[in-house]
Amino acid sequence: MRLGGVFDRLRGRPVEDAPGALLEDPEDFLFGAEPLKILVSPLAGDTAGTAARHIFDRLSGRGGVQVRMAERPLTAPGADNSQPVFLAMAVDLGRRWIMREKADLLIWGESVASPPPEPGAAPGTSWRLRFLGATTPVPPQGATLSSLERLEVPAFFAADVGDLVFGAVMAAVNVEALEGLRSRAALFGPTLKRVRHVAEGDMHGSVAECATAQATYAAMLLLDGARSGDVSTLERAVSVYRGALILGGDAFAPHEQAMISTHIADALLMIADLTGDRRLNDKTVAYYLTALGMVRKDVFSDDFAALKTRLGVALQALAEVSGETRLLDEAADSFNAATGIWTLSESPARWADIQNSIGGLLITMGKLTRQPSLFDKAVGVFLKIAEVMGRTRAPLIWATTLANIGAALKEKGVAVKSPSYLTKAAEAYDQAEQVFNELNLDGNARLVESQRAEALRF
Repeated sequence: MRLGGVFDRLRGRPVEDAPGALLEDPEDFLFGAEPLKILVSPLAGDTAGTAARHIFDRLSGRGGVQVRMAERPLTAPGADNSQPVFLAMAVDLGRRWIMREKADLLIWGESVASPPPEPGAAPGTSWRLRFLGATTPVPPQGATLSSLERLEVPAFFAADVGDLVFGAVMAAVNVEALEGLRSRAALFGPTLKRVRHVAEGDMHGSVAECATAQATYAAMLLLDGARSGDVSTLERAVSVYRGALILGGDAFAPHEQAMISTHIADALLMIADLTGDRRLNDKTVAYYLTALGMVRKDVFSDDFAALKTRLGVALQALAEVSGETRLLDEAADSFNAATGIWTLSESPARWADIQNSIGGLLITMGKLTRQPSLFDKAVGVFLKIAEVMGRTRAPLIWATTLANIGAALKEKGVAVKSPSYLTKAAEAYDQAEQVFNELNLDGNARLVESQRAEALRF
């Protein structure tokens, strides 16, 4: 294997794409850092443009973000964006806007009449907001509010609801560069604290407003749990998501129900990894399969690919627990389906996510079949990812890849009883931990530290 170049990095030799020094306080990073760029589109049906101006005013003035208004609505007033085809067309157009405007996130939606809050009262007006990131992420650390979901708020909402809208921005924006990840980390904690009373207190408004607010709060909890690795936070996210589904009932379109099922499965998969409670693996697979049955590949191809990748990871975890190697074949089929959509030339970051999963599958296969050569194949897959996705360009993918190299080398060292492999595994884990700490991903950092310690104990 060609390990020399990668282990030059692991031994700490200077490299061109190494990031700068870690700041002591994440909030200090907001000073002089590139802000997250938010583009607000006028809402369809709001001919005066007052809705976009109000949203702009509620989000402006916050550190770490730059808010701009688009010149026109993303969609026509008559478009029914609850229908998959209309929504898919809007997402495709919105991503072209994001690329053209060099934005990180687009807020768009429509102004709609809402049911009267009580019998005999006049109908109100709601703003149906949607949050579109530049790409569809795979890991929950990327984003936890999908472009297929929405947040309904009363027209001209108060400041506390404005915090919830900002929280939705933080949960929806998918940033992969070091500055963007750390800027969001600095902004996210205080925002989560501010919106807690909005989501956990007495709620007023239509069923859609209350249910989507709950789902948005759950997305924030999931993002925080994925970052911190805190089991209680992840369990709380699952509980709030389930409550939102019960509260919302028919208020959620099938593709929104699919995304909530996906988020629940994401949380359960992480809880199983953190606690060792493998009884959750069956439930995780079931949730992903349910979601896949509600998301059309020909309409929402990116979300379909993300679901296939997640399902493959869940099947792999279930195979490792049950020892059923047939599940590995099913996982490989899921990864291959995702690779057919996210290719190296068109979606290199998502391609790298899938390749990391395929490498992990080879590790599991090597452990179950006791074929050490599969660990070498896994390292070969990871090395290709490291060559394509550098530490500065995609720090989260790079750190994940290094951690996976450590896992493959550790298993190889145990299998062939070679201390040198275990030492190299510890070096890979150490490099991954440094980057996870720089990204404020505490849960990931603790996990690779425990794996490093385990490698050194053999």
